[in-house]
Amino acid sequence: MNDPDSVGVLISGPAEAELSVVLFRGGWADVDYFDGMDDGGALPASGIASAREFGVRLDGWVARVFGQSSYSGGPNL
Repeated sequence: MNDPDSVGVLISGPAEAELSVVLFRGGWADVDYFDGMDDGGALPASGIASAREFGVRLDGWVARVFGQSSYSGGPNL
């Protein structure tokens, strides 16, 4: 049986901006970004207790890197 410890996403945007997120089953994520200009690095991401909380944090990370929200407010996140 295959039981992965993590899942990752890479989001690309304008001006070569990128957000890389790897969520680990232990409740933390590796989050790295480059805004396409002169800012980049790692963002804090520990203590993630639910899928909903991960969605809220992802929304904040996207807003920080791309200046917009990824979450539309739907009930299933």
